[in-house]
Amino acid sequence: MDAALTQPIVLLLRMLFDLVIIFLLMRFSLQLARADFYNPVSQAIVRVTNPLLVPLRRVIPPIAGQDSAALVLAYVLALVFMLVAYSVTKGVPNPLLLLPLALLHLLEIIIDMLFWGVLIHTILSWFPSAQSAPAARVLDQLITPLLAPIRRMIPDLGGIDLSPIALLLVLQVLTISVIPILVNLLV
Repeated sequence: MDAALTQPIVLLLRMLFDLVIIFLLMRFSLQLARADFYNPVSQAIVRVTNPLLVPLRRVIPPIAGQDSAALVLAYVLALVFMLVAYSVTKGVPNPLLLLPLALLHLLEIIIDMLFWGVLIHTILSWFPSAQSAPAARVLDQLITPLLAPIRRMIPDLGGIDLSPIALLLVLQVLTISVIPILVNLLV
């Protein structure tokens, strides 16, 4: 296929697959962080993901009390996306290569979710009236446990919290250097 045609197709497919994967990862994250499931945002995520997860839970039971079906389905969708994207752009892919590439794609999505979550959480912290919004409360329940260990390492600077900056830097280093290195090792 012509590259001018394949790039938009792959972009649209990536957007669709990534959106579903993000909802599945958010569902897993909410359970992992023991977020408030009565929150309207949590309820919306549960309603969106239940049609996919309820039948799958009959086959894949929870592991250590966590929703393993959401993770497995997210990985399978990343694998299907990689298979379709490689088929559209480069022909028939090596199936053994796609297994770790799908895992790296999933890791890339997780890092992006964390990056934007920390950034939005930080911006919302500047507006005290926004803290009571349902989305802000859920985001706080997800991001604060990640910032807590960093806050213990970085000294208090008189009310200035540098822990989000430190976490954003770590996430950017992973995105810029570690993931490309791992992809280059595989390809």
